[in-house]
Amino acid sequence: MINNDFYTFPQSSKEAWIDQVKKDLKGKDFEETLTSVIWDTIKTQPFYTNEDLDDSSPQFKFHQDPKIPGMSPRIWSNLVSIFPENEKQANQEILHALQTGAEGLILNLDGTKNLSQILKGVHTEFISTNFLPTGETALFFRELKEWIKDLSLKPTMLSGAILWNPCDELFQSGENFDSGINLVAEAINDFKDFREFYPMTIDFARYANTGATGIQELCFGLGEIIELIDKLSKKAISPTQVFENLAFHTAVGDSHFAEIAKVKALRKLIVELAGNYGAKIQMEDIHIITSTSSFSKSLLDKNTNLIRQTYEAMAGILGGGNSLWVNPAEGKNASVLEKRIARNVSSILKEESYLDKVMDPAAGSFYLEKLQKELEKSVVSSLQELEKDGGWLKSFEDRTLHEKIRNTREAAQKRVLSNSEIKVGANKYPAKGELENHLPFEPIVEKDFQLLPSRATYFVEEKSLKNA
Repeated sequence: MINNDFYTFPQSSKEAWIDQVKKDLKGKDFEETLTSVIWDTIKTQPFYTNEDLDDSSPQFKFHQDPKIPGMSPRIWSNLVSIFPENEKQANQEILHALQTGAEGLILNLDGTKNLSQILKGVHTEFISTNFLPTGETALFFRELKEWIKDLSLKPTMLSGAILWNPCDELFQSGENFDSGINLVAEAINDFKDFREFYPMTIDFARYANTGATGIQELCFGLGEIIELIDKLSKKAISPTQVFENLAFHTAVGDSHFAEIAKVKALRKLIVELAGNYGAKIQMEDIHIITSTSSFSKSLLDKNTNLIRQTYEAMAGILGGGNSLWVNPAEGKNASVLEKRIARNVSSILKEESYLDKVMDPAAGSFYLEKLQKELEKSVVSSLQELEKDGGWLKSFEDRTLHEKIRNTREAAQKRVLSNSEIKVGANKYPAKGELENHLPFEPIVEKDFQLLPSRATYFVEEKSLKNA
């Protein structure tokens, strides 16, 4: 950032500006009128100057320099979800998506499908191929290894990640953690030559999509990493091997600037955590998948979700995501048009908004740099408390993890229900008459070990749509 003084008039301190603002408020309280709190923890001021920073943070590098000359300095993969039921139809959908803007796939697989048929004609060396196991995990791994063997796939011909780690087993069944550790230890050895393919992913997004704040999301996600390092060390897997085989998935919500700071903080905190274990990794070697949040969406006035998708995707890119996964609100049941709109968000942000022209546009912002530092400080403090209380696994087993997130979620849902927090299309400016376009409501019922995706507007939806 340039610090040269281009102006001849005397500089004013931040304190002097605040004094002037207080005069202009004519008796109104400065704190109550102009300050706010992000995620119940971080207090934000109405403006920031260089006085708020001890030092200026350097520009982040989110990935290695492009291999092909002439490419834009900022690169990310545009991911689309595929749910293969009919293998031939899934293949046609994949080929169409890749010809119309998609640059990567999220394949939802239960381990019983013919992967060769699903990916027929797909050149995996040119795209990001990601797998999301939906059935028995061991069966899925067997299917994946057989596909690689049948095609004699070279390590340089596969990049992407498996969106799974052993902690997922606990949230799905309340058990199978140890068998998951065995599976991932085997996978790390099986994929050791696949340098751009990550056999496990830390799902920070699970917390964000179930109602956690950004601070809770990063704290519990980093807690998973610490737990996995501890368990895998008993399988002769070093911390360095763990970090080299990890991808990271975070969901970006509707607190735009805070989400930018969150994704950048995540990258920095991963480097610092790895350093604490003696593992030296570079910021540009970390692979972060950013997806649009489900918690910020609504069943009421579903078209408003399209706007939310766009600014969340923008925050994910500015924060440094290496892959962008824009999720249609209807998920698996999304129409062809909705899938097309979701797929085109990335293209618009690249080709029309030019977000690919600068590596780190957020660098140099007094507000964002201060927010990021405060966020990192809060996450580290929360993580220290988590470890002091026995660590991530203990917090899962005694359900304190679940309790904290459910309390945060309920508080957010009550704010929307009481109109103290505005959600356009849900509790403010609802669509009426011919413009009304709501999605069907189904109650969300969690078992004690689960954290299921929810929505901030859930209580309003329950009140408006339950008997509709």
